[in-house]
Amino acid sequence: MKEKEQDVSLPHGEDQIIKMDILGMIHSAENPFDIIYHVANYLEDKSKEAGYAQIVLENMRTVYGIVLGERKLLTDELHDVEKRLKHIEDVLKTADLTEEESIRADFAVTLHKKNIERLKLRIQELTANGESLYFVRK
Repeated sequence: MKEKEQDVSLPHGEDQIIKMDILGMIHSAENPFDIIYHVANYLEDKSKEAGYAQIVLENMRTVYGIVLGERKLLTDELHDVEKRLKHIEDVLKTADLTEEESIRADFAVTLHKKNIERLKLRIQELTANGESLYFVRK
């Protein structure tokens, strides 16, 4: 059985770009969650598995944001929900919706507003408790 030959035309292997990206992000003091998301995007492109990075992002927001209270992830989620709410409200102002569509859109607005309040409250609780923006390793 013949071992896989290395491609010497690429310095330090084919994944050199992502390796250098990771080091650059660390040296630039990027948030660890941004680094993980960047790597997830790279893996999604490399594997052609559409949606992988989004799954990673949603899982980080749930586990580290909602459950473990990492403010950065909660704040990112808050901004995304606010952006979606604004988009829905803009569409409601301009679109010619049926009664049923209007009811659904109004329901979406209500749920987005509740989610925004929930996220703001959680961020406020973490701020009041002086929780760290980053992981604390022991």
